[in-house]
Amino acid sequence: MGIGGWDSGRRVAGVVGALFQVGATVLAGVAISEAVSEGPPSLVEPAGYAFGVWAVIFFLSLLFAVYQALPANRGNPVLRRVGWPVAGAFLCTGLWSVFVPLRQFGFAQAMLLGIFAFLLVAYLRLARSEAGTLGRMERWLVAPMVGVFLGWVTAANAVSLTSEAVRRGLVEGGGTGEVLIGSALLISGGLLAAAITRAGRAGPPQGYAIFALTVLWALVAVVIAQYDASPLTTGAAVAAAVPVLAVLLRSGPTSPRARRAARPRVA
Repeated sequence: MGIGGWDSGRRVAGVVGALFQVGATVLAGVAISEAVSEGPPSLVEPAGYAFGVWAVIFFLSLLFAVYQALPANRGNPVLRRVGWPVAGAFLCTGLWSVFVPLRQFGFAQAMLLGIFAFLLVAYLRLARSEAGTLGRMERWLVAPMVGVFLGWVTAANAVSLTSEAVRRGLVEGGGTGEVLIGSALLISGGLLAAAITRAGRAGPPQGYAIFALTVLWALVAVVIAQYDASPLTTGAAVAAAVPVLAVLLRSGPTSPRARRAARPRVA
């Protein structure tokens, strides 16, 4: 398949994937809620309001699908770099919405990890794109879409892996084991998110800043939901937020290219 064929395939995959993830999730919404609410309440689950971020993710995903499908963007270098990984993330999201109502939680967890992997590739490729290739829409649509999606899935994997450990009998739901593994995953997720934020600082702030803020949004929701139920989980969520916030607030460029750009020129 030539370059033109790959471009056409990428554009179609982006549109189909975006429609699939939104359609599958909306149609299975009630069944998903029933499936994930089975069993004892999770001690790492964020407050319900936090899940409203999916409305933002789906809205930006549909806008992205339309934008990348425009004939004028057939050869857009940024979309060529991120289009296929984003389409892969869309596909995995739709499949997650299929597996959860079927109680195929192992496959659903694999899809969450797949979403994370695909979006991380897109995020890093976006961060490493030459500044001259990043137009207004790449900065204000593509970067925020990837950032918020990746940020939420990074946090969601920590919560979902804890629930999966409970389902498989590795730890007791509502017990000390769940608290310990959940706290460890939250802190590990915070350190990972800090590293991802730092890696993204070579690219547009609309990507890495929104990524970090989304992770913080999820961690704050964990604190709100678990403040009375589990002081240890609450403390772990706060501890996880510290490195993310520290990297986000750090000033100055982080990449060699950015440092060269920021260095004053001598006449």
